[in-house]
Amino acid sequence: MKYPELGYFRDRLAEVDGAIEELRDESQQALEAAVRRADAVVLLARRLDRAAIQAMERCRLILLLSVGYDCVDVEAATERLIPVSNTPAYCTDEVATHALALLLALARKLPLAMPKTRAGHWDYNFTRPLYSLRGRMLGIVGLGKIGRALVPKARALGLRLGAYDPYVDDDIFAVMGVLPYYELEQLLREADYLSIHAPLTAETRRMIDAAALAMMKPTALLINTARGPIVDEAALAEALRRGRLAGAGIDVLETEPPAPDNPLLALENVLLTPHVAWYSEESQEADMVQAMDELLRGLQGKRPRWAVNPEVFGLRRSGRTLL
Repeated sequence: MKYPELGYFRDRLAEVDGAIEELRDESQQALEAAVRRADAVVLLARRLDRAAIQAMERCRLILLLSVGYDCVDVEAATERLIPVSNTPAYCTDEVATHALALLLALARKLPLAMPKTRAGHWDYNFTRPLYSLRGRMLGIVGLGKIGRALVPKARALGLRLGAYDPYVDDDIFAVMGVLPYYELEQLLREADYLSIHAPLTAETRRMIDAAALAMMKPTALLINTARGPIVDEAALAEALRRGRLAGAGIDVLETEPPAPDNPLLALENVLLTPHVAWYSEESQEADMVQAMDELLRGLQGKRPRWAVNPEVFGLRRSGRTLL
């Protein structure tokens, strides 16, 4: 559990005479009962659907202790004029560093070399072929905070940089010194390494499917530290098994933890980590501080810093409703 102890949260809430009601019951009925009279709802690894949001009678803020907010029905919250906020800045450097670590480990075939070396095979020939990183193309899908944090780290290794993000203006690409790709397909065909840093939305769900994987070079590596459902896991496993892709570094899966029969677990050219890219002692503390700062702002009637549906504030001022 990310936060087994809630002492910090309780202490900060005491600043506004607030109290925490912790919910461990996984049932929908318990969730709807808990949120009904809540002034704010804080989520971690829990879905909040339309039915639960409609049950809220006085909620002033829905807050996620994470960067992603795909677990909340934001449309339903907006209809109720409830702001939804996340903590988007607490682990930017950690995730970018983890993505690069996965890339380096796979590029140097460490997942293959380490167990064989432990087994007594003192010979580098089983790692052939290995390629220099310098001059190769790293394609970044999603040039937001984390994608941008990856850029200088990768550039220091001599990698060429290109990115696909239809929501980022050209001047950002220019400032970052990153080649813009206006079509994902072109980036897939040209990238030697592909690192995903996009949010999970209806647009990005299964974005990397069998057709997308077929466009990539057979020597390419795929890195995903964003959200599991962006990649079609069955299609990825098939591409890796058949040698249509050289390797994958995966920190996020569609179902976490994975089922024992998940085919990615059995593949030598896959490096799996347990959704740990976000974590350092510093980032965990930053998440708590940022979350509680945001929560107190909401409870005090102030505008949250990181609302993902800021249109609710205009609707509130105008007295309009979407219901």
